[in-house]
Order: sequence, then structure tokens, then C-alpha cells
Amino acid sequence: MRAVPDDRRSSGGRRGERVTLRVSRLAQRVGHSGTMAVDDRMQALRGLGHDIVSLGAGQLDFDTPAPIGEAGARAITSGQTRYTPVAGTAGLRAAVRSKFERDNRLLYAEDEVIVGAGAKNVIFHALLALVDPEDVVIVPVPCWPSYPPMVAIAGGRVVGARLDARRGYKLTVEGLVSAVAEGRGRTRGLILNSPHNPTGAVYSAEEYARIAEVVEGENLWAISDEIYEHLTYDGAFTSFATLPKMRERVVTANGVSKAFAMTGWRLGYAGGPRAVVRAMEALQSHTSGNPSSISQAAAEAALRLSLDGDPALAETRRAMFQAMLQRRELACRELASLPDVHLVRPAGAFYVFADFSRHFGRELSGKKIQGSTDLAEHLLEHAGVATVPGVVFGDDRCLRVSFATSTEELSVALQRIRKALS
Repeated sequence: MRAVPDDRRSSGGRRGERVTLRVSRLAQRVGHSGTMAVDDRMQALRGLGHDIVSLGAGQLDFDTPAPIGEAGARAITSGQTRYTPVAGTAGLRAAVRSKFERDNRLLYAEDEVIVGAGAKNVIFHALLALVDPEDVVIVPVPCWPSYPPMVAIAGGRVVGARLDARRGYKLTVEGLVSAVAEGRGRTRGLILNSPHNPTGAVYSAEEYARIAEVVEGENLWAISDEIYEHLTYDGAFTSFATLPKMRERVVTANGVSKAFAMTGWRLGYAGGPRAVVRAMEALQSHTSGNPSSISQAAAEAALRLSLDGDPALAETRRAMFQAMLQRRELACRELASLPDVHLVRPAGAFYVFADFSRHFGRELSGKKIQGSTDLAEHLLEHAGVATVPGVVFGDDRCLRVSFATSTEELSVALQRIRKALS
């Protein structure tokens, strides 16, 4: 049998015929992450020699605590560099279960927890496991910009529940009920995020209890994204699955990225109903497979040292938390003092979602500012400050300003913003 020439095999057409590859309609519809795009643009300008201070980062500027990094290094030198079970090593899953029990009063069996390559990976597999074509998923807006595309990739449709700054950017019963009705009988699920990205809102147990009543009454499932749990400054943190009758309806997603300054290690985890977690494992076996064995060793050390109250790790984390409190005060004070800028003080996470819309319509550096994208671009190019336009999160009036950087850099950036607006 004569072999097919390489050019025909690759193109599917006649020899020499030019073939243009076409990306799928799904890929065209989803597009790139807006927050990642800001970081890429900033890195490109820095590469050209521009002095840029980043207030766009979704990560702490601290190094991973030494005991955790050392555990990762030991994993390499001891040969822990091979495949692990898809859902994670037994040791790490045991540590995750202990963490859920101690910190969140959630008891999960061994086959009710899963580890993935970051919390994003875990949430995505949860959506794949829960969403059927044309199912409606309610997403409070503004929101982390990856939620809607992940729902779309899973085949579902997003209905946004608008969050109001006057009500602390928190989902209300009225807003939830209205969104359920908008789903016209196809509403199946809800994504919750507390502490909230981008607004820093934190739900109390009482506020969550009212939402839980609607979730039960409408027979919904929920994914609770709790990645900023340990960056709660005001009030007590509440895990949504602890509310009455919620455990069997909720997948709780978390990770080590924010709590232990481990964004680059790409390690997230989740707990939830057995059937859903097992479905997530099956899906993960065909996508990413197991997360990095080295990252798993480091994450297990992070959780176990934290559970054991390791003095060195505890002191490092206390220092990090105190630094974040100081930075929050600085960011809120300086932004609130800017003319015609309004904000809601964040109770958690490390962002201020500030309303700059009264500056829209102005001409700055020869260009009329017509929305958050224009303003963010102006600050990047003319002030050397990277922020994320609010339109990325679903609210074009605002900019997301991260205070996850040093006090010195934060002060410089905020003064640059003041000057750029004047």
C-alpha cells in the first residue's frame, strides 16, 4: 500500500493546496483571560524597559514559606517525580480532609475529596461534572472572569445576578430569585465566591443562610470558591457547605495559592458529594491527569505544618497577614481621597474595586476616556501603573486595584494614579 504524501496527510487537500486552519466557534467565543492579558501587557512593557508598578496581580508578592519550599525540594531529590493517583496522593488527600474538618467543620470521606492543578482546574472539572447542555448557572456579577467561559465550555449558559455596591457587593435573596426566574426553568446551579474577587466582599453566616434557603427551595447545586478564605480581615469566614442541608449540594473549592503564597505551584483541592467528586476524577483522568507530584508534596507539607501549628510557618503567615492589613489601609485611604473615586472597603482578599466612572468623558493625555479599559490603558502607559479594567469582571465603572505588593510600591503607584488623574 502506497504511503500518503506528508503534505496531503497534514492538509487534507490536494498536494500544494493551501489550507487555512479554522479554530472552533467555542474557542472564538471564549477568548483570553482578561486578567492574564493585563499581566502579559505589563510584562511586555517591562521587557521594553518601562518602569511599571503592578496593581493588577492576583497573587501575593511574598515567597513561598521556606519549610514548604524545602518539602518540594525534598520531593525532587527523593525521586517523587512520577505519576500519582489522579485524585492526588493519599497523604495529601488526608491532609485536605483534616483541613476541611478543622477549619470548616466539614467531614469528608477519602473518596469525597480531589486534588487538581490549581483551584481553577478543580472548579472547571466540577462544572464539567454538573452542567448539561443549556443548563443555566447563576454567577453573581461582577465576578472572577473565568467563571462564565468555564460554564460555556461545559455547555451551559450563564445568568448574571447583578451585585450592588450600595449593598456591599453581596448577592441578595431578591437578586438570586430573580436570576432563577430568568433561567426559565433551566436554572441548575450557582457559583459563590467569598471572600470575593474582585470586590473583597465576605458573607456572614446569616447572609449565607438566607441564600441557602433559596438554593434548597429551587433544588440547585452550588460551587463555593473559597480560595481567599485565609485572607478574611473583617468578620468570621463561613464555608457555604456548612449551612443546613447544603453539604450534599455543594462542591467546596480551595487551594494553597493564596493562603501559602504558592500560585506558581498550581495546586487546588475540593470536597463534595461522592458522585460529583468521582465524576470530576474521571474527567480529570482525561484532561490534566494528576497534578504535579512535587507540588503535592509541598502542599501536603503546607497543610500539615499549618494543622500542627508549626511555629516558623505560623509566624511567617502572621507577618504576611499583618502586612496585608496595613496595605489594605493604605490602599483604601489613598483611593478614597482621590477626587470622584468611590469604593466599598474590602473585608477580604486583596483587591479594592473602585468606581472611577465619574472620570469617564474626560480627556487625559489627548485621549477621551470612555470606559474602564481606556482608563486602565491610560494609567499603564502614562503613569506606569497596571490595574485591571472593571469590564473584565462585568462592571465597566470600576478598576480592580490589587494591594498584594509592597507598601513602598503601593505608595508609589497610588501617587502616580493621583497625578495621572489630576
